[in-house]
Amino acid sequence: MNDHIHRIRALIYWKNSLITCFCENNLGFEAEHHERAFRGIPMVQFWKDVQRQRVGILTTHQIKHAMCTLTNCMLRESRICMENQYFVSRDPVACKKLLIEQLGIYSYQFKASATVFSKDQAALSGKVGGMRDDVCVLLQLSAFHTSNVFS
Repeated sequence: MNDHIHRIRALIYWKNSLITCFCENNLGFEAEHHERAFRGIPMVQFWKDVQRQRVGILTTHQIKHAMCTLTNCMLRESRICMENQYFVSRDPVACKKLLIEQLGIYSYQFKASATVFSKDQAALSGKVGGMRDDVCVLLQLSAFHTSNVFS
C-alpha cells in the first residue's frame, strides 16, 4: 500500500492531494491494522465510522446492495473510467483483467433454507469456486464514496 501511495504521489495532478483510504471493515481488524501502519504518512487518512468508532466501512447487506446498484448504474452510464494515465497499479493490465473477471462473477448468491422455519438467503458476493472479490468490492466502495453518501 505504501508503494501504491507513492505511485499516486508521483503523478503531478495528485502530488498534493489528500488521500482517503476506504477499507472494508471486517472481523479481522485489517482496516485498523492498515490505519496504524500508515498513520505517519502526510496527507493520508482513513475513513472512520463515527457511530461505531471503527476504521473502515461495515459492508452490511444493505450497503453491499447500494454499492452494487450504484456501481452498476455508473458503469452503464460510462461514469467509471480506467484510462491508463489515471490508473495506478504495479501491473495495470493484470489488475484491469482481474477487475473485469471479478465484476463478471460478482452477483447474488442464493442459499436455500435449511428448515421450513427459516428463510432462503441471498447475499452479494464474488467468492465463487475459490475466486475472490476484493478488487470488485474496492471499485464499489470507491463508487459509493463518490456519490457523497459519506459527506
